[in-house]
Amino acid sequence: MRGSWWVVVLVLVLGAGCMQSRGGRSGGGSRSDGGSIDPDAAMMPSDDDGTGSEQDASSPPPGEAEDAGAFRDGGTGTGPTRDGGGGSGSARPPGSACTCDSDCAADGPRPGVCVFGVCMTRASRACSAAGSSAECGAGSRCWGIAGADIALCWPDCATYACAGTCDADDSCAPRPDGSCDPSCGSVCGEAPCGPDTPDGYCPDGQACVGGACVEECSSSAPAGWCPSGATCMGGRCVPMSGCPTWECTSRCTDLIEMPGSTDPRSPEARLAGYYIASPRYRYLRRDLTMLIQYAACEVARAFPGTQPIALLDLSQADGRTPGADVGRLRHPDGTHRGDDMDLAYYVTDGTNDGDIVCGDGSDTNPNGVRGRYNDGYFCTTEENIVDWPRQAYWFAMLASTPLVRVFGIDRTLPDDFRRELGRLLSEGRISRAQHDRALRLGYGEEGGWAFHHHHTHMSYNRPR
Repeated sequence: MRGSWWVVVLVLVLGAGCMQSRGGRSGGGSRSDGGSIDPDAAMMPSDDDGTGSEQDASSPPPGEAEDAGAFRDGGTGTGPTRDGGGGSGSARPPGSACTCDSDCAADGPRPGVCVFGVCMTRASRACSAAGSSAECGAGSRCWGIAGADIALCWPDCATYACAGTCDADDSCAPRPDGSCDPSCGSVCGEAPCGPDTPDGYCPDGQACVGGACVEECSSSAPAGWCPSGATCMGGRCVPMSGCPTWECTSRCTDLIEMPGSTDPRSPEARLAGYYIASPRYRYLRRDLTMLIQYAACEVARAFPGTQPIALLDLSQADGRTPGADVGRLRHPDGTHRGDDMDLAYYVTDGTNDGDIVCGDGSDTNPNGVRGRYNDGYFCTTEENIVDWPRQAYWFAMLASTPLVRVFGIDRTLPDDFRRELGRLLSEGRISRAQHDRALRLGYGEEGGWAFHHHHTHMSYNRPR
């Protein structure tokens, strides 16, 4: 994984339905890797086998998401701009290099903001649409950055000199290794690793251990660092738990039947740590079936007594979107074709079955119908019954592969994920790569992530 620590907060969230992140900005059809995705705006109702409607990007980008440039969201935030700090004292136009917000000139009523080393301006209000010009001055367009709670005016390369990199939409974006001072810049990510920041960022290939950057296990560092419970062997972190490997070596993209029982009470499900809750749509890429088996085993090992978690819609046996076989799609056409999976949340009552997690977990309303703790689309309270130690560890284990694209969740949950994953990282139980990939989160109305108050949506790129 590249040392682009800022990718953690630059997770793209698309602009309609339940579309997932790609290496460009929300709502548009372009990707910074040059491909294209056409959003499908139809909302699909759930049926007896499913847990919620979704709207996803119609096809994933190739390769690792971190190679696709800056990841932006729909621009709903209204976060503050930081003043003071170690800026140069000379305000510069959008697109210029910066260290602090004070380095960046305002554009009329829109204050300057330093975004990972590139000057931008605050949008006048939440983006009315991804790439809108209405909230920005001439020569800039509006998007946001998930995790920063701020709507930004991204400068056009055609208008401004760019100290970063010009992406596929000809906007000036931060470089993958871009940085700024988090004490005086609004969007700078984490502080560097040090005695006072023992979970801070380190350069590519290194981990922050005890406040110092050390080499991670790799082919060039065969004795490098691995998370607790694993050892470096042959340049790879190998789990010592006895769990099956997630690493696939042959026919990895073949669509196969997900092994497992359909009965959560069966000895097979208890041993595997999961069960098949949607038997008709239990097909998935071979490498992802291995990943699920590995992750469920690791959760069960780390948390004895864990009840099996439900695997919901995966794909049809013919590789088509679930519901195509009966003429009633359960997801937008082109999604859930072997690369995506719907999974329940781990919950404190141990059922882990894909029920609503909002409030005390008592809501049973269908999608689109208001309940006590949800509005039919999202949770309406910060309270929930998610079993956070297990859920965060599950996400980290599912992020062991560099093929993570985006993990879709309810809009009330990102801060909980950040807190718990940060704790796991600081305790040395997960690697920086797992932490960063697991925080490629999709959520929120502007991003199109309705109906994830009862399940998560995991999307993966295809191997090159």
